[in-house]
Amino acid sequence: MEPVLNTPETTPVIVGIGEFVDRPAQPADALEPLALMAEALRAANADAGGALLARIDSLELIGFITWRYADPVAQLCERLGIRPARAVNASSGGDAPIRLVHEAAVRIARGEQTVAAIVGGEAMNARTRARKDKLQLPWTPMPAKEASARFPSISYELNGLTRRLGVTDPAQIYPLYEMAAQAAWGQTPAQAQDESARLWAQYASVAARNPSSWNRQAPDAAAIGTVDAANRLINWPYPKLMVANPQVNQAAAVIVTSLALARAAGVPEERIVHIWGGADASEADDYLKRDRYDSSSAQTAVLQRAVDVAGGDAARFGKMELYSCFPVVPKMALRVLGLDPQRHPPSVAGGLTFFGGPLNNYMSHAVCAMVRALRAAPGELGLLYGQGGFVNRHHALVVGAQPAPAPLALDYSVQAAADAARGPVPALLEQYTGPAAVETYTVLYGRDGAPLYGVVVVRTPDGARTMAKVLADDEASLGLLLSTERSAVGSGGHIRIDPFGHPVWEAGAVARDRRQLARRYCKVEREGPLTIVTINRPDALNALHPDANAELAEVFDDFASDPEQWVAIITGAGERAFCSGNDLKFTATAMARGASIMPPVMGFAGLTGRFDRNKPVIAAVNGVAMGGGFEIALACDLIIAADNAQFALPEPKVGLAALAGGLLRLPTQVGLKQAMGMILTGRKVGAEEGMRLGFVNQVVPAGALMDEARRWAAEILACSPMSIRASLEIVRMGAEEGSLAEAHARQNKYPAVRALFKSDDVREGPLAFAQKRAPAWKGA
Repeated sequence: MEPVLNTPETTPVIVGIGEFVDRPAQPADALEPLALMAEALRAANADAGGALLARIDSLELIGFITWRYADPVAQLCERLGIRPARAVNASSGGDAPIRLVHEAAVRIARGEQTVAAIVGGEAMNARTRARKDKLQLPWTPMPAKEASARFPSISYELNGLTRRLGVTDPAQIYPLYEMAAQAAWGQTPAQAQDESARLWAQYASVAARNPSSWNRQAPDAAAIGTVDAANRLINWPYPKLMVANPQVNQAAAVIVTSLALARAAGVPEERIVHIWGGADASEADDYLKRDRYDSSSAQTAVLQRAVDVAGGDAARFGKMELYSCFPVVPKMALRVLGLDPQRHPPSVAGGLTFFGGPLNNYMSHAVCAMVRALRAAPGELGLLYGQGGFVNRHHALVVGAQPAPAPLALDYSVQAAADAARGPVPALLEQYTGPAAVETYTVLYGRDGAPLYGVVVVRTPDGARTMAKVLADDEASLGLLLSTERSAVGSGGHIRIDPFGHPVWEAGAVARDRRQLARRYCKVEREGPLTIVTINRPDALNALHPDANAELAEVFDDFASDPEQWVAIITGAGERAFCSGNDLKFTATAMARGASIMPPVMGFAGLTGRFDRNKPVIAAVNGVAMGGGFEIALACDLIIAADNAQFALPEPKVGLAALAGGLLRLPTQVGLKQAMGMILTGRKVGAEEGMRLGFVNQVVPAGALMDEARRWAAEILACSPMSIRASLEIVRMGAEEGSLAEAHARQNKYPAVRALFKSDDVREGPLAFAQKRAPAWKGA
């Protein structure tokens, strides 16, 4: 039987709200998340008159991340001494509190339950402080990850391209909407930033008056919009004071029941807040598979339905809480509603930057603030709008101190309307090179306040969509993105694939010739068909970091593709080092600022992962070849060592491992036992011992090193380059075959072997021999 609606028994109301903020002087004294939630629920029960905690028949605990528990909702019930028939570890997302209150209201309207509680909380501030102080918190012992509760909707679907580019965090994704919206609204970035700062100052002023706020300092618009050391850029264009602050210890709870039960429990009429109705809709999880970034059809449909519930006039919302993880969200919402924030303040709580952003639970605090506001102004109507993910999920709820004019709608989804209003979604290309124009963009910043790299979502000439990085050293392209006077939306450029396998966008009608750019970390000389590459960081003992590795990878890409270059020598600048390996000082700094430390696709120096190489490379090792430096040498075909050369894989001594091929190559070149003697001890091996072990071809005086390396190169160059390539390929690919017989049977099918027998060189060799002259190799 369908429930009879609009009776006191089926009229859902909010009767209890509770918040708890924990600010201990020492992190060891901080309450753990479940303790915070227990305090918030006790406060909500007290707010409702003190008689409802034991009558709760539905408890939903909002997903949190501060601490792991085996079953947090059951453990919370145990703390409180309650046994609700329904206890749920509920889903995550900024919309979750509003959605859960709405769902509880519908269940009450259906007569399926009597008293529902929604609770959530985080203690990230305590956790962060404890980690910084290397302090073990005296909280409930944390179970293993696999034994911990997993909340529904804790993650969102993302494609491989966004993961490869590292653009998976909401703080990186919301700026894409900001920059697209600015362009659509005809604003310069400076004008838009001024609007954001003024709007955020309104939130800050509300937070300053809210006793449950984490930050009550109320900075003005000038302070919020000014970038400085204390207000560094997080991701363009948002500085720290425009970003949600999760470093809080806050919890909130809401109790929902029927009007009849509230009256029976003695809750005064002036403390009851009625749930009028609302709406819910979502966008595609994968933000690259959406139709646009200057608006959201799901947000529009949800807010329009909320206006309908209010009687068709958004101006009726005397109190509002518009979700505020980043400025673009309420700016978009205000435009959908057609409201001026100066006349219709967007917050009753204070916003996720200033009130505090306890991750998924902020809107529970907003419900608490809204209930207080409506109790103080019973003639007004309230709008609660929450958003989850990164413009993914949208939920709005209309509430008022006065009864709703109509029964609560049991079906509140407006997904069909959102889908009908959505435009066509462009095809997504995860692999693309060529011309592309900017659809939207941001710039990611390190913890030191300097740019890491730009990110552009772009459209190809046929309308397809892809994403690419903009490198920090590309001043022209990055400057275009960081302009405050002109939007970069619509700007043309080109995409190439960089040595890390990432698509990189560069502005301009013509792609830059990478070979013409000044090299910062190496020198390249060409002596006829011989390429000589010198690692040029002598002050750092020629240690390599990602940019140096990328530059060397491009150099060896050029060497591999240039038909005029047949042999290469790699050496180090100065007399002390060939290459001392990974630049650990840079690594420590990069990790501290959040920058990548990954090597290129082709490995250390662009050589250790280059498994398709069929042109010979000689390592001329002067001084130390440690760690990655030794791995570079092992990846070469010949090692000519100065008598002062030293080799080692010392990574275990600094808590690392030689993962650039050294652990795999050394045993094949010197035998297992000799290799293990070096690997397990990290000991240094001199040039003479290296020659005895078999990985060094020749030891020479340091002053004669390059002359001797050139002599070896000359002997190789006297041979057919086609024959050399075929020989290298047979050795490399033959070793990968299952047996010698299989390698012998297949060698004639290897690409370089087939190329050899189609070349002029295969005829030139015998002819020159017969004519008693030196062959004139063509290398083709």
